[in-house]
Amino acid sequence: MIIPVWYPESTPASEMESLITACVADSAPFAEPSHVLVVVDGAPAALAAANRLQAQRRDFQVLALESNMGKGGAVAAGITQLLTDPSVQYLVTRDHDNDHLAQDTPNLVRLAARMVRALDTDLIAVIGRRASVHRHLGFSRGEFEWFMNEVAYGAACFALARQGRVPSTQFTAAYEPVPDMQTGFKCYTRASAALLVQALDQAEHLAPGLDVRRHGAEIPILVELLLTGGALGEISRLAYEHQPLTTYDLAGRIAVKGTVLTWTLQRAEIPLPAARQLLVNAMARRLLAKEEAGCRALVELSNWTLSRLAALRGQTVQPVAAPALADYF
Repeated sequence: MIIPVWYPESTPASEMESLITACVADSAPFAEPSHVLVVVDGAPAALAAANRLQAQRRDFQVLALESNMGKGGAVAAGITQLLTDPSVQYLVTRDHDNDHLAQDTPNLVRLAARMVRALDTDLIAVIGRRASVHRHLGFSRGEFEWFMNEVAYGAACFALARQGRVPSTQFTAAYEPVPDMQTGFKCYTRASAALLVQALDQAEHLAPGLDVRRHGAEIPILVELLLTGGALGEISRLAYEHQPLTTYDLAGRIAVKGTVLTWTLQRAEIPLPAARQLLVNAMARRLLAKEEAGCRALVELSNWTLSRLAALRGQTVQPVAAPALADYF
């Protein structure tokens, strides 16, 4: 079980300790203390809080990163350490804000094991799907998440179709057609976890100048998994009604989300006209686009993504405007 941790240095120590305690307190029935890993991402105050708690509780381990690598880098570092133990067969990631309950862990692992047997592949990831992204995150943030999910999943399906393949949707069939790709509660097999590390290691070569390691903890591995022949599963999990802490948008919404989308479209080798249409299609489906400010934000994100993608390829592309829709529906 990997819990990447970063809190602003201004966060009171008591609050950090309370959040870390909540994240590790319910883990004991599901993972040995040596396998519950709090990865502190270059945050000295958070490290001090984690070390104090570990000395008291001794039911988790602390991995301290010297410099801040972002959530993707922290998760990859945790995976790398846990994979040195051959007894570890499944790795579960949880966020540092106590959004997830460890009690849902067996459901993720059970589905992953079922998929390995049924599909005869160990390239498997299981998503702990939220009942409502909008209720969990609020309207605007939920809209951005679904916008990104639709573009990323559409890009993966497009790339597979060009190879004469389609993704398995057998183990997500109970839910929406597009998976809840950005939840931080996921289960990976050893093979898919190793693939996550590999994808982030190669990201700079594929998309120079984009900090995918920092921002790509969720979507890139799922896209990589699908393109490599793996499969996704989903199962419902509980989500905290009121997030006690969020660092969302501290790094800039457009750049963070655009980095992930640009990498995805580049990795899936989507031609620029098709990439543009995927962005327009996803925008047209979002209720946020019916609000003037929301539409401007989606247009800005789409054009940031397209401009970076075009620059990577030395090409040009027509910018996106507000999507044209039917007169009536």
